[in-house]
Amino acid sequence: MRVLLVTVGSQGDVQPFVALASRLRGAGHEPVLAAPALYQGLAAAGDVPFVPLDLDMTEVGRAVAGRHGLRHLFAFAKAMGRRAGQVLPGVSACATVPGQADVVVHHPVLPIGQHLAEMLGVPAVVASPSPALVPTREFPSAAWPCAIGLPALLSRASYPAARYLTGAWCRREVDGWRRSTLGLGRRPGRHDPLGDPSVTVLHSFSRHVVPRPADWPATAHVTGYWHTRSDPAWAPPRRLADFLGTGDPPVYLGFGSMPVDSPAALAEAITMAAKRTGAKFVVHCLDPELRRRLAGDSERMLMVRQVPHDWLFPRTAAVVHHGGAGTAGAAAAAGRPQVIWPFGIDQHFWAARMTGLGVAVPAGPVRTLTGDRLARAVDQAISDLRVSDLAQDLARRVRAEDGTGQAVAHLERLARGASVAARA
Repeated sequence: MRVLLVTVGSQGDVQPFVALASRLRGAGHEPVLAAPALYQGLAAAGDVPFVPLDLDMTEVGRAVAGRHGLRHLFAFAKAMGRRAGQVLPGVSACATVPGQADVVVHHPVLPIGQHLAEMLGVPAVVASPSPALVPTREFPSAAWPCAIGLPALLSRASYPAARYLTGAWCRREVDGWRRSTLGLGRRPGRHDPLGDPSVTVLHSFSRHVVPRPADWPATAHVTGYWHTRSDPAWAPPRRLADFLGTGDPPVYLGFGSMPVDSPAALAEAITMAAKRTGAKFVVHCLDPELRRRLAGDSERMLMVRQVPHDWLFPRTAAVVHHGGAGTAGAAAAAGRPQVIWPFGIDQHFWAARMTGLGVAVPAGPVRTLTGDRLARAVDQAISDLRVSDLAQDLARRVRAEDGTGQAVAHLERLARGASVAARA
């Protein structure tokens, strides 16, 4: 089976695709991953053939800086849509890959994979890290940060709105690309990743975190997490090994690729939390000002740029993060208490979900983060035995799943069905 995987976004959007592609190769299939050029190293580590896409997520980060909640969501969707033109040449190149593809698996954050599948005449599969697209009465779309707690009727209505938003700012450009490059005309529902009701949707999270809604169609699946495994030969830098080997396990704090509004205020909050709780902190830190402000306390603070979550998180006392689907899943698999300060998009959904499961302590939107609130949340996360026990129980159930194996099995069945239909 030849599988073309197309994804854009942050590292948390790309890593699950690398995990799936690596598993496909292990099962004897032929995957090709198209993703932002920045992540070529991730693909190489997984021994996955790679097609680079021209998309700089730092530009998107600047576009959403200082925005939260709905403003963050709309700014993100607009920034991604307006950069579709940068991505389309690389996606077009995928059509010339020898052997092309038997199926196209794509991330819905920029819904262009379905057009490529249409041109190739093969099934398109949506791979979503969050329950944001397939309607249910049980909860509203994870894409809407303000929708938690909506009544059932409005819950279902939130899903078509989320699907419309994914490509709202690139429709004209994509239509031109369809016509001039792919040779495709207009058709109803062409910009909706679920415009064809028979489209398979693979959700790359655990049913123990989000149980599959009873009113979902048979085409929507919950596979379990698609986690990459760090290289067994990977060794931590000496400073990190020494920091972890001295005293109690540290608290991890990192907000992924989210831009920090005020590095000075965040540094003050972390410093206050460390003093009040007595905890050490490993801080995932890309902002130079934040690094500078925290650098003076080497006994309680260590800044890191890139450490595999599956290696680091089990060695921590708690995980403080922004609520990205990938980070929340990695913390769940590690069995560590979480403290989530969401910025926007689906991060509010994951914060509510993990708190509801009892594996995260209540926090709030990142704009409400203060030193006092961070200290109280961290203290509860590292001292509340019930939270710790629930986190470890969830981890046992999550780790027992085979997310990428389930996804491969679904793709194999889909490809066999398409092959039979083609011969008929």
